[in-house]
Amino acid sequence: MNKTIEVDDVTENFGEEKHLIFGYTPTCGTCKVSERILDIANEILNLPVKKIDLNFHPKFSEDHQIMSVPVLMLMNKDKESKRIYAFRSVPYLLENLK
Repeated sequence: MNKTIEVDDVTENFGEEKHLIFGYTPTCGTCKVSERILDIANEILNLPVKKIDLNFHPKFSEDHQIMSVPVLMLMNKDKESKRIYAFRSVPYLLENLK
C-alpha cells in the first residue's frame, strides 16, 4: 500500500471536481488485489486518488458508514456519487468510474 494519509488530507481537497477515496486495511489480501486493479484502471482515468488506512481512522469509517474493505468512493466535489466494495476487474472498475 502507498503512504497512509491523514483524514484531514482526505477531506481538505473536496473542491476537486472528481476524485477517489480508497479505504483499506494493510492486512486485507483483497485490499491489495483491489489496489492493484485500481492502480491499473487509474493509469487510464488519471483521477486524483486518496488512500486511507481505515484501521487508524475508525471515525472516518463510522461517519461515512463504511461496511467493509476495500472501499472505493467516487467523489464529485464534496459529495459521494458512487461507492464500490467489489472491484471485480479492471474493465468493471473502468465502466463504473466513467
